[in-house]
Amino acid sequence: MDMLVWEEGYKIGHREMDSQHLILFSLLNQLDININNGMARECVADVLGALGSYIEYHFSHEEQLMAEYGYPGLENHCSAHRAFIAQIDRLQESAASGGTLAAALKIRGFVLDWLLGHILDTDVDYARFIAAAAKS
Repeated sequence: MDMLVWEEGYKIGHREMDSQHLILFSLLNQLDININNGMARECVADVLGALGSYIEYHFSHEEQLMAEYGYPGLENHCSAHRAFIAQIDRLQESAASGGTLAAALKIRGFVLDWLLGHILDTDVDYARFIAAAAKS
């Protein structure tokens, strides 16, 4: 698998959130490294755990930021976060039950697709709202 490359087009214009998104990319790259080096069984559970923990940390900060500025799409955004976490939990359970490599590949694909879509569509909306509110 090719390493994920952070591109300027992925930035939403909020320094802290962009930094956190970059860390998520780094964790996905660490997952790739473990898979590509045949270390899925030894390391994937740890990387998946770190990825899951960091996602929850990121979502919490993102939701606090939106609440602070009174973002009107907060509830829908939170629902999307909860659905994402539920799917990650199901995939992690699959990894724990012995399908480590297959689950790791599914998680990588799911997180990457969701993260890019979420950043480029949903996160851009709240970032614009916050930027406009901060100027007022």
